[in-house]
This record gives sequence, structure tokens and C-alpha cells, in this order.
Amino acid sequence: MSGALSKISKKYNKKEIFALKAVFDEADADGSGEIDSSELRRALSKSSLSAAAVDMFKALDKDGSKRIGFDEYLKAYYKFASPAEIKELMLWVYPPKEEEVVEQRKLSDAQKAEIKSIFVLYDANNNGLLEKKELFEALTASGYDDEEIEEMFEEYDQDGSHAIDFDEFCAMLESSYLDS
Repeated sequence: MSGALSKISKKYNKKEIFALKAVFDEADADGSGEIDSSELRRALSKSSLSAAAVDMFKALDKDGSKRIGFDEYLKAYYKFASPAEIKELMLWVYPPKEEEVVEQRKLSDAQKAEIKSIFVLYDANNNGLLEKKELFEALTASGYDDEEIEEMFEEYDQDGSHAIDFDEFCAMLESSYLDS
């Protein structure tokens, strides 16, 4: 993939893409991420192109949605760009959010087994739940401080049972495992 990235970086100028995005964003008066015909008319009102706004809009709105996305804007500007190139250019200005990247990663079987063994070890009364005291013992031993544990308990006791079940415990520790 890095070969494809370097080809695109050589073929297209990143500064130019961001300049086009700035122009697009300026026309996108409502901040929706898309331009409708009234926004295009308004953006062109002070130029000699204002009379052609309706025709321009129709030409740019390739999918007929009555809205122009930045991808359509790029396709009009770079007529010979392939769909893969447009997709890559879009990633320059709309990089994936950190949460989306984390969601794609999952716990390994070894990590799940380790979490299960911690859960069973600290479930002192063997009821399948970690009460707050048991959770404090488990997580203090893992290096968390009292305030962090209290916050985690409040956040992950999703059913309000005042105890953490195994699924809640997994969800609670999953981010710790994925960050390390």
C-alpha cells in the first residue's frame, strides 16, 4: 500500500487538496459537509460564474442527491482520477477517527483468557460478579489508583447492579489491552 501512497503523493499536491477543501468548506455555509444549490449560488454570487451556478451544480452532482460532497468536488477538479485515487485524497482531508481504528482491533484469545483468569481469581465469593471491593483488589494489584477504579466502576456497571459482571469487566479492560 505504501507504493500506492507514494504514487498518489507524487501525482497530487497535498497543499492543493487542502486548498480545495478550504474553498469547499467556505461554500458549505451550514457546515453539513455537503453543498446544496443555494450554497453554491451564494458562493458564486460575487463572481462572473453566478449565472452558471445552476448548470454547474447539475454537472457536479453526479449522484443526483441534490447535494455535492467533497468527493464529487474532487472528481470534477481531477477528471481523470480513479475512484481509488479519489478515495485516498479524501483520506487526506478526512482521516479515520481514532475510535474507528480502535474498534477494528479485537482482543486476542490469550488476552481474553488472561482477563477471565483475573476475573475468576478476584471473584472471592464465586458469584460471577465483582463487587466494588473485589474490583478494587483486582485493579489495585494491576496498578490502577483508587480514583481510576471508582471512575471505571461507575462507567462500566452498565446495568446498575453495583457489581461488574464478566462482560462488563472485559469491556472495561479491553481498552487497556488495546492501548498497550
